[in-house]
Order: sequence, then C-alpha cells, then structure tokens
Amino acid sequence: MSDSESTISPEPQRLLKIIVISDYICSFCYIGNKALHDAIEACSDLPIRFDVEFRPFTLMCASSPHLDTSEKRLNRNAYLAKKFGKEQAEAKWKVVTEMAQKAGLTMAEDGIVCRSIQAHRLSVKAYQVGGQEMQKELNSILFDACFAKGEDISDITFLADAAVKIGLMNREKALEFLKSTEAQDCVDKMIEAARANGVNGVPFIIIDGKWALNGVQPMECYLQIFRKLAGSSGSPTPSGMSRTCSDCKGPIVAPALSAQ
Repeated sequence: MSDSESTISPEPQRLLKIIVISDYICSFCYIGNKALHDAIEACSDLPIRFDVEFRPFTLMCASSPHLDTSEKRLNRNAYLAKKFGKEQAEAKWKVVTEMAQKAGLTMAEDGIVCRSIQAHRLSVKAYQVGGQEMQKELNSILFDACFAKGEDISDITFLADAAVKIGLMNREKALEFLKSTEAQDCVDKMIEAARANGVNGVPFIIIDGKWALNGVQPMECYLQIFRKLAGSSGSPTPSGMSRTCSDCKGPIVAPALSAQ
C-alpha cells in the first residue's frame, strides 16, 4: 500500500452559523459572550467550525423613561437606582457581579450607561470588512471598556481608537465613518427585524438556524448543542433566514424558535 493510499483524509468540518443578538451596555451579554467563546474553544476536537456574528439590539433609547431626552450618558449606579430603587438595584447588581466573577470577568464598581448605536454601527462595519475575527476583537474592547473599566463606549474618540486597534481603518477614516450615517440603515433593519421576530431581551443566540437561546447560558449548554450538531448531517436553513439586509447582504435574523 502506498503512502497516499494509507493516508486517512480528515473528517470534513461542518460550519455552524451563530447569530448573537446583543447590546454592548448589557451586562448579561458581557457574561454570555464569555460563556459562548469558552464553549467554542472547548470544541477543538469536534468536526465543526464556527461563524459567529453579533447583531445589534438597543436597551437604551431616546424613549427610555429613565433617561432624560437631553442625556446621552449617565452614571450606571444612579441609573439603576432610579429604575429599580437603591436597595433593589444594589441587590440586582450584586448578582450580576457574582455571575461575572464566576465566569472569570472583571466588573468595575460603577460605569456609564449610554446609547450604543455608534458602537453597533462600528461592529457591523467590522464584520463586513474583517468577518468574525475582527468583530470579536472589537467586542472584547467594547465589553471590557464598558464593564471592566466603566468607560463611555458612545464616545467617538474612543470608538475611533478601537477601529484603529483592530485594523478596521485609520483614525481619520474612523472619525469620518462615525460622524456619517454609513451602516445606520443596516443596524436599524437588524434591530427592527429582531423585535419583529419576538426578541425583546438580550442576549438572544441563534445556532445553526434552528436553536434559539434567550439569556445567559452556561458553557455546558452550548457544548451540548455543539456536540449534537457535530454528529448530525446537513445544515437546514429555515425560510426566515432568507430575509436579507440591502447593506450587508446577509440574513437579518432567524426565526425565534425554542431550544430543543
């Protein structure tokens, strides 16, 4: 038997598309992002590969009853106290902090609550230009700034610096982009489509077009799904995935199905 005949071809890897509907000012999205990527790293022995795409959702908007229309940002502790009352806010944030620490994440004692639309525009652009790796790098910068450092991620100088760090564009082009409306229509359509499909809380994760998970999930939950899908054949795409955005040419959102 020749060497070529004795060579065993590697098992083909199946591509799993994961759509994460998320907001960068959401602490549960910060925690959930870590759990998802920990699970992906733990799947190196499975015949699967991943394409993870973050899609926008906004928890803070101009109509928020806890945000004056003149305000674009405010202190997180003050915001939560106004929304829930001081004692309840402290109790809720203690739970979040404990969850983050368990996941190996750092949480600043306070932070900034702001409108995240500019960060979402930059994120969409990053995925369009550099795919999941560039967007993942930007996600890390945004989540770390918002929760580990308590910084204002709506500030365009901060976002321009982030764009330079990930190699998306130079500072001049980044500032030009952030002051424009480029990718705004794409972001708006994605948010509108998510809400139209019943997404009213984040993180909301769609795996392979047929598994939908709402809220923070433990790493083991993802691993169970990935192992199941690694052993199945084909990658059926529900009809709801065919709706596309005219800007990014990709599906806006998959249908919201219950986890199986």
